[in-house]
Formats: sequence, structure tokens, C-alpha cells
Amino acid sequence: MSHHSETITLKAPEKLTFPLSGTVVALLFLAIGAGTFAWALLSGQHERAWTAYLVAMFYFFSLGIFGTAWNAIQYLSKGVWSVPLRRVSEAMAAWLPFAALSGLLLGLGAHSLYHWTHHDAVQADELLRHKEPFLNMTSFYIIVGISFAAYLVFNGLMNRNSRRQDETGDVKLTFANWKLGAVFLVLFALTFTALSYLYLMSLEPHWFSTMYAVMTFTDMMQTGLAFMSLVAAWYLLTGRLKGFVTENHLHDVAKMMYAFTGFWAYIYFCQFLLIWYGNLPEETMYFLARGDGWLPYMIVLPFVKFVIPFVVLTSRHVKRHPVAVAAFSLLVLLAQFFHLFLLVAPAVGGHGEHGAHAHVPWLEFLVFLGFAGAFYLVFSISMKRHAPVPLKDPFLRQAIEHHT
Repeated sequence: MSHHSETITLKAPEKLTFPLSGTVVALLFLAIGAGTFAWALLSGQHERAWTAYLVAMFYFFSLGIFGTAWNAIQYLSKGVWSVPLRRVSEAMAAWLPFAALSGLLLGLGAHSLYHWTHHDAVQADELLRHKEPFLNMTSFYIIVGISFAAYLVFNGLMNRNSRRQDETGDVKLTFANWKLGAVFLVLFALTFTALSYLYLMSLEPHWFSTMYAVMTFTDMMQTGLAFMSLVAAWYLLTGRLKGFVTENHLHDVAKMMYAFTGFWAYIYFCQFLLIWYGNLPEETMYFLARGDGWLPYMIVLPFVKFVIPFVVLTSRHVKRHPVAVAAFSLLVLLAQFFHLFLLVAPAVGGHGEHGAHAHVPWLEFLVFLGFAGAFYLVFSISMKRHAPVPLKDPFLRQAIEHHT
């Protein structure tokens, strides 16, 4: 309770403001993305259009659900250091209602993406018939609907407690979020695995991997931490939240991004190594499909997503330098788009004898920009609506005095 009595004396920082130019650019990106997607559909490029949509949808869904998962992890582990940055992750999670809508709307393009939606193909394929109880559109909508409903409920409850604490300062609300976070993380592990299989892995329904969900989870953590690092660097560069967010907080969140950068490489290489020495046809098909034409992309990916950020961020000085952290956070964020493109594009249209052809992802990137513009608008509105830090959190004083 002593912490509680101290934190209420802290002077509240001013609410955050975002430049009008950022809103204008976001609206422009949104228009470009929507226009590109519509043009691709109208010109008959259905597979390419829905490929771009799936890449962008899953990317920003991962950013949104990261916000809730990160808060749950911090509550459960009593991660005091991250309290001044909690509003960032809460604003990221504000995207979840739109992620739910875009995730359900993907069903409209399922026939262009997923081989298992073709009735004739399923009837002619014993393996697809075996997987049909899971891979069908009814299951798709049920699993997606239940998953997002759980996300929205738990995120809403935890955020309500967090904002109510801004008014009451009641420490019991923190204890309530500890319990909510514990239950949420169990549900999250199950549902995020199922969604990873449905949205991404089922693009290649004959392929087997036991590490796929771990890889997509690692992607989510690395990308989410890169976004948080970018915002923390922006705070320091602009002088926002001075005294609340320091280079120590930047160091810690960048350190977490660095850790998951290394973990991603470990998981990615392990998957490759297991497939290589096993040399089973149902596993090697993943890399064979990405060998002809896609090989240069596959070689570049580990460098932009692991080697470059990992080597540079090893330095303590770099992790405490806002310009450097911002630059490499942007690199990681762009690398994740590239990774999702390589997960999705080679698989779409790659069923049977004719594989998908390698191409420059200009259309995919333009649709991605549309989602990025929408995400920025939702994120900035959420940040402006609420207090920028949880001022009456019982651990805020301890978080401010945190040193690394």
C-alpha cells in the first residue's frame, strides 16, 4: 500500500497529440490499399488480391493480439518495468475489433486461397478427406469467431480494470488483472495455434510441421516488441512522457526485441534442420516450393530478420540510443511483412504441378500500407483518448525508478 500512496502524488503528463500530417498520410495509405485491393479483384487477380489481404490481415492481427498477450504476461510475471509503456500495448490491442472483422471477411476469399475449400479436390484427395472435420468453412468461422470473441472479452476486462484504476487507484484491480492474464494466456495459446494453422499453414494442407505455431508466436512477439520499441524511441526523441519513459525502459524493450530476434532464428533454423535431416516428402515440400525462383528471397530473409538486427543490437549502447532503436525496429517490422509474404505467396496457386511464381510484392505492399494506415488511425485515437501512463498503478513509482 505504500507504493499506492506514493504514486497518486505524481503529476499527470499531458495527453498525447499526434500531428495532422500523420492522419493525412494514414488516410492516404488507407485509400491506396483499398484501391489496390479493389483493382486487383476487378482485374481478375483474385489469388494475388487475397494473398495481399491475408498477409496484411495476419500481420496487423498479430500486432493487436500482441498488445493483450504482452499485458497478460506483464501482469502475470509482475513485470514492473513496463508499467509506463502499458498504454502503448493497450492501444495496439484497440485494433482487435477490426482484426476480428478483417479475419472473418477473409472467408470471402477462401476459395481463392485454400485448396481444401474446393469440394472436388477434397473428394479426390484422401489426406484432405481425413482433415476435412477441421478444414472446412463451418469450422473456420466457428474457430475464428470463438477466438476473437475470447480476445475481445479478456482485452476489454483487463483494459477496463486498468482505466478504472486511473480513477480509483484501487490496487485490487491489479490483482484482478493478474488472474485474468493467467486464464487468457491459456486460451491464447490454444486459439493462436488454431488460427495460425487455419490462416497460414492450411494454405499447404499436405505439409506437416510441429513447430509452425511456435514460429508464428515468435513472429508476433518480435514484431510487437519492435513496434513498442519504435514508440518508446519516439517518446525519447520528442520529449514525450519525460520522467516517465527513460532510456532504461527503451533499453529493456529493445532488449526483449533482441531476445526474440535470436529466438526466431533458433526456431526457424530448427524447423529447417529437422526437415532437412528427416528428408520426408510431406515435410520437404515446403522448402522445395520455395526453391525455384523464390530462393533469393529465402536467402535474404534471415539477414534482414535476424543477422543484421541481432548483430547491431548486441551493443548495450545501441539499445539505449533512440535513433538506432527506431531504425532497427523499422527493419524488423518490414522484415516481418517480407516473412509473411514468403509464407503465403509461394503456397497460393501452388497446388498440384504448377507452383506459384516468384514476384516482387508491390501489390502486396500497397495493400499492406492500407492496413498500416488503418492501424495508425486506431492506435493514435486510442492513445489520445486515455491517460498516456497508468498514473495510479501501485507499481508506477518503482517502474519510473527502474535502472538497467
